[in-house]
Amino acid sequence: MIKVAKEVNGNVMTLRLSGSIEESVALDEMVGPTPPEVRVDCKEITRINSVGVKGWIKYFSGLQAKNTKLTFFQCSTAIVEQVNLISNFVCGGTVESIYVPFACTNCKAELIALFKTADLNPDAIQLPELKCTKCSGKAVFDDIEEEYFSFLSR
Repeated sequence: MIKVAKEVNGNVMTLRLSGSIEESVALDEMVGPTPPEVRVDCKEITRINSVGVKGWIKYFSGLQAKNTKLTFFQCSTAIVEQVNLISNFVCGGTVESIYVPFACTNCKAELIALFKTADLNPDAIQLPELKCTKCSGKAVFDDIEEEYFSFLSR
């Protein structure tokens, strides 16, 4: 079940979405009228199913049709997956930042780190080496680079 927290500052609304996006998604009812710019914090979105994807695209394409400026930030790995699979998932909006999965080579702990998409070169992704927060071991990217970052080349 998705939860929505919203904050309006002048002509900008920030939506903080959390939980899973599924059959019950009704963003238009949950959000209400929007100003000319909407920023969507996707950090806490844990999962999205096929019906949730349809509801998401219906809602945000409606905002796109009204020329609403859309920016998606702190995109969880679940959102990054959908952005890569569905070319119009952000409905003309901008993906500002994404969470990237890492795994410790020593203790196998899973970590995520936030990166601004503007700092990622789609032709040669170079991620910094991270230290594990549990054992200080080396943490390496834990996905397939060509797939995880493919949306950057669009």
